[in-house]
Amino acid sequence: MNILTIQSVIIANQLLPETVQQLEKDFLMIGVNFDIEKPVKDYKKLFSFTNNLVNTINEKDPKLILNLLYRIDLIEEKIKTQIQKTKLSFSVMLSEMIVKRELYKVILRRNYF
Repeated sequence: MNILTIQSVIIANQLLPETVQQLEKDFLMIGVNFDIEKPVKDYKKLFSFTNNLVNTINEKDPKLILNLLYRIDLIEEKIKTQIQKTKLSFSVMLSEMIVKRELYKVILRRNYF
Protein backbone atom coordinates (compact mmCIF):
# COMPACT_ATOMS: atom_id res chain seq x y z
CA MET A 1 0.00 0.00 0.00
CA ASN A 2 1.45 3.34 -1.00
CA ILE A 3 1.10 5.22 2.27
CA LEU A 4 2.24 8.55 0.78
CA THR A 5 -0.54 8.46 -1.79
CA ILE A 6 -3.09 7.58 0.84
CA GLN A 7 -1.88 10.27 3.26
CA SER A 8 -1.96 12.95 0.57
CA VAL A 9 -5.51 11.97 -0.44
CA ILE A 10 -6.60 12.08 3.22
CA ILE A 11 -5.01 15.48 3.81
CA ALA A 12 -6.74 16.89 0.72
CA ASN A 13 -10.06 15.21 1.62
CA GLN A 14 -10.22 13.66 -1.83
CA LEU A 15 -12.25 10.58 -2.74
CA LEU A 16 -14.36 10.86 0.39
CA PRO A 17 -17.72 9.91 -1.19
CA GLU A 18 -16.20 6.88 -2.90
CA THR A 19 -14.50 5.76 0.32
CA VAL A 20 -17.78 6.08 2.25
CA GLN A 21 -19.54 4.01 -0.43
CA GLN A 22 -16.87 1.32 -0.21
CA LEU A 23 -17.16 1.21 3.58
CA GLU A 24 -20.96 1.01 3.36
CA LYS A 25 -20.72 -1.85 0.87
CA ASP A 26 -18.21 -3.89 2.86
CA PHE A 27 -19.87 -3.36 6.24
CA LEU A 28 -23.21 -4.36 4.71
CA MET A 29 -21.61 -7.57 3.43
CA ILE A 30 -21.05 -8.59 7.07
CA GLY A 31 -24.58 -7.52 8.04
CA VAL A 32 -23.75 -4.15 9.60
CA ASN A 33 -25.25 -0.86 8.42
CA PHE A 34 -22.70 1.91 8.00
CA ASP A 35 -25.19 4.73 8.62
CA ILE A 36 -22.95 7.77 8.61
CA GLU A 37 -24.58 11.17 8.23
CA LYS A 38 -23.88 12.57 4.78
CA PRO A 39 -22.23 14.50 3.36
CA VAL A 40 -19.04 13.49 5.13
CA LYS A 41 -16.85 16.58 5.16
CA ASP A 42 -13.49 15.13 6.16
CA TYR A 43 -11.61 11.96 6.95
CA LYS A 44 -11.44 12.81 10.66
CA LYS A 45 -15.21 12.43 10.87
CA LEU A 46 -15.01 9.19 8.88
CA PHE A 47 -12.28 7.80 11.17
CA SER A 48 -14.29 8.75 14.25
CA PHE A 49 -17.52 7.20 12.98
CA THR A 50 -15.69 4.03 11.94
CA ASN A 51 -13.98 3.83 15.34
CA ASN A 52 -17.31 4.06 17.18
CA LEU A 53 -18.80 1.38 14.94
CA VAL A 54 -15.77 -0.92 15.32
CA ASN A 55 -15.96 -0.52 19.12
CA THR A 56 -19.66 -1.39 19.12
CA ILE A 57 -19.19 -4.41 16.86
CA ASN A 58 -16.20 -5.62 18.87
CA GLU A 59 -18.21 -5.46 22.12
CA LYS A 60 -21.26 -7.24 20.70
CA ASP A 61 -19.74 -9.77 18.29
CA PRO A 62 -15.93 -9.81 17.81
CA LYS A 63 -16.27 -12.44 15.06
CA LEU A 64 -17.84 -9.78 12.85
CA ILE A 65 -14.61 -7.78 13.01
CA LEU A 66 -12.73 -10.82 11.73
CA ASN A 67 -15.28 -11.19 8.93
CA LEU A 68 -14.83 -7.53 8.02
CA LEU A 69 -11.04 -7.81 7.99
CA TYR A 70 -11.31 -10.82 5.69
CA ARG A 71 -13.85 -8.99 3.49
CA ILE A 72 -11.67 -5.93 3.03
CA ASP A 73 -8.48 -8.00 2.74
CA LEU A 74 -6.68 -6.59 5.76
CA ILE A 75 -3.98 -9.09 6.67
CA GLU A 76 -3.64 -10.25 10.28
CA GLU A 77 0.16 -10.02 10.23
CA LYS A 78 -0.05 -6.40 9.16
CA ILE A 79 -2.36 -5.67 12.08
CA LYS A 80 -0.02 -7.41 14.54
CA THR A 81 2.93 -5.42 13.20
CA GLN A 82 1.02 -2.16 13.46
CA ILE A 83 -0.04 -2.90 17.06
CA GLN A 84 3.61 -3.07 18.06
CA LYS A 85 4.46 0.20 16.28
CA THR A 86 1.62 2.43 17.46
CA LYS A 87 0.64 4.20 20.65
CA LEU A 88 -3.00 4.32 19.56
CA SER A 89 -5.62 2.10 21.16
CA PHE A 90 -6.39 -1.10 19.30
CA SER A 91 -9.78 0.09 18.05
CA VAL A 92 -8.47 3.47 16.86
CA MET A 93 -5.56 1.80 15.07
CA LEU A 94 -7.84 -0.82 13.52
CA SER A 95 -10.36 1.81 12.43
CA GLU A 96 -7.65 3.84 10.72
CA MET A 97 -6.34 0.72 9.01
CA ILE A 98 -9.85 -0.14 7.80
CA VAL A 99 -10.54 3.32 6.38
CA LYS A 100 -7.10 3.52 4.75
CA ARG A 101 -7.54 0.06 3.22
CA GLU A 102 -10.92 1.04 1.80
CA LEU A 103 -9.44 4.27 0.45
CA TYR A 104 -6.65 2.28 -1.14
CA LYS A 105 -9.23 0.07 -2.86
CA VAL A 106 -10.89 3.21 -4.24
CA ILE A 107 -7.53 4.54 -5.48
CA LEU A 108 -6.72 1.23 -7.17
CA ARG A 109 -10.12 1.08 -8.84
CA ARG A 110 -9.72 4.63 -10.15
CA ASN A 111 -6.22 4.08 -11.48
CA TYR A 112 -6.50 0.60 -12.92
CA PHE A 113 -10.10 -0.05 -13.92
